[in-house]
Amino acid sequence: MSKYTTGEIAKLCGVTVRTVQYYDTRGIQIPTELSEGGRRLYSEDDLKRMKIICFLREMGIPINAISKILREEHPEKVISLLIEQQEKVLSDEINDKQEKMEKLRELKHGLKSKTKFSLETIGDIAVIMEGKKKLKSMRLTMILTGIPVTAFQWLPSFSGSSKAYGGHSSSGCRSLLSGGRWSAVSTMIM
Repeated sequence: MSKYTTGEIAKLCGVTVRTVQYYDTRGIQIPTELSEGGRRLYSEDDLKRMKIICFLREMGIPINAISKILREEHPEKVISLLIEQQEKVLSDEINDKQEKMEKLRELKHGLKSKTKFSLETIGDIAVIMEGKKKLKSMRLTMILTGIPVTAFQWLPSFSGSSKAYGGHSSSGCRSLLSGGRWSAVSTMIM
C-alpha cells in the first residue's frame, strides 16, 4: 500500500503543503500515520479524501461545512443542501455581474455617441441609465397589473354573453387579444 508525504499529497491534489498541514490542524484530513522522524504519511484512502476536500473547496463550499460533511454518517442531505445554497450564491453573483456588464455596455454606447465628454457626461449617462431602469420597471408593473384586469374585463364575453363589454363575442375577443391590445402591450415593454 502506497504512502504519501505531505509534499506528495499536496502535489497530487494541486494544493500547497501549507494547505495540507492546515487541514491536519483542523482535523479535516489527518494523516494515517507518522514516520519515525515525525513526518506525516498519507494512505490511498487519505489521498481520495483529500481530493474530495479539494473538489468541494473548488466549488466554494466553506471548510467548516466540509468538516461537517466528512463527520456525517449519511452526508447526502448535507451535501445536497450545501449545493443548493452554493448554486443560489453563484446565481446571484452571475446576475450581479450581468447587470454590471449591461451598465458598462450602456455607458460605452453613451460615450460613443458623444464627440467630447467629461466626468459630467458620465454622470449624465448614469442618470439616463437609472431613468431607463425605472421606466422599464414601471412598464412591467403596468403590464402585470393590466393583464389580469383585461382578462377579467373579457371574462363575461367568454361565458356566452356577446352583449357584455361592447358586444364582443369570444371569437371577437380572441382577435382583439391576438392583434389589438396584446400587440400594443408587447411594444410597451421594449
